[in-house]
Amino acid sequence: FMLGQSLLVAPVFTTDDRDTEYYVPAGKWTSFWDSSKTVQGSSWVKEKVAYDDLPVLVRENSLLLVGKSGLGKPDWDYNGGLEVRVYELSEGASVEAVVPGGKSSEKAATLKAERKDGKVTVKVVNGSLKGWSATLFAQGSGSHLSTVAAGDDGASFTL
Repeated sequence: FMLGQSLLVAPVFTTDDRDTEYYVPAGKWTSFWDSSKTVQGSSWVKEKVAYDDLPVLVRENSLLLVGKSGLGKPDWDYNGGLEVRVYELSEGASVEAVVPGGKSSEKAATLKAERKDGKVTVKVVNGSLKGWSATLFAQGSGSHLSTVAAGDDGASFTL
């Protein structure tokens, strides 16, 4: 099933020794858990998946906001330590995401990622963020996985 526009979740209900099969829609998809694994859809994927594992794939041209790991609670300050993940951004593409402010419909910031002439930039276009970083997953990720601390002007990557 799709979780929003960017995430494909494929629940698996088989034992560890059996193959499972799930459908991946058109486009390039990157594993959320292992960025070296990519899938080109539209296709059926057949693989062994551990019973306690959950395949989660991220659609190309996606911008995901990920909180700090190890917090041990679902609520935290979205405006501190945020990791902005950009997945397989195509030349000429741009994508935006809103960072929640923590109170009802309040927004802390709006982020925009765009790729132009082989350069990917990620910047705050509205509001402000503290202590955030950006990670780029590009061209299969294995050779082009980069993370940079973002300053007030944002972050940039050259492919």
